[in-house]
Amino acid sequence: MAALVFKVGALAMKTLAKPLGDRFKNWVMTHPQYRQTVLTAAQRMHKFEVLITRKAEGKTGQAFIGNMTEEKSVELASKLASESFLFVVASLILFVEYDRTRRKEIKKQHKEAAERQAILDRARQERERLLEENLEQQRMLEQLVVRLDAVERALQAVQEQRNKKAMFGGFLGPRGL
Repeated sequence: MAALVFKVGALAMKTLAKPLGDRFKNWVMTHPQYRQTVLTAAQRMHKFEVLITRKAEGKTGQAFIGNMTEEKSVELASKLASESFLFVVASLILFVEYDRTRRKEIKKQHKEAAERQAILDRARQERERLLEENLEQQRMLEQLVVRLDAVERALQAVQEQRNKKAMFGGFLGPRGL
């Protein structure tokens, strides 16, 4: 749900960016200090553009590049201010979306790590329980072996006792008659 709200908000911000960019452009162009800064940036951008165009055409050597007229300079400066604002808004939306996705992924990784740890803990507890159960069964087997040995010794003693009482190898013994 939060992702949907964020995406709708980002879409609204993109939609509002153009009118806000125009208002920002008008504000910059009416503010004396910012107007001069933007006009200077527009003049530099013009000179850079002319240099790139000359290099692309294969022209070499130094050439004088004059300043633009005031009208063209104002037009380029206002376009620069508006596009800069739009770029900043788009970059901000992109950064926020990236950060939100990164946090979501980190949260998912922590959850998966906790689940793996819980599985490991359950496996360790089960292993310990089985080990205790195995040790208990071994003790019980040892007790049974001891009791079985005692029963076998008692049975052997009874057999020997019967064999001693019988005469002539058991021929005239109690069962022989």
